[in-house]
Amino acid sequence: MSSIGRKMLFVAVFSALAALFAVQNGGVRVPLHLGIVSIRSVSLPVVVFAAVGVGMLLVFLAGLRADLKTRRMLRRYRDALGGASEEP
Repeated sequence: MSSIGRKMLFVAVFSALAALFAVQNGGVRVPLHLGIVSIRSVSLPVVVFAAVGVGMLLVFLAGLRADLKTRRMLRRYRDALGGASEEP
């Protein structure tokens, strides 16, 4: 199985599990306390998927900062060497 096939299989299995979770817990309502704001009744799948989404966004932003710092350092090294290196 190719690398793309494995990735697609993983996405399909993960999506099926997420859909199964949403169907099984769609009627479950939970209170949501966000510090200052409290919401009495929110669907559990909405809370879980929103938490996953916010977590992914935070990891992306943390990685973006490190990536930009690394790119800036590599650009300085390339310029210090004369800039003759080829771009990927």
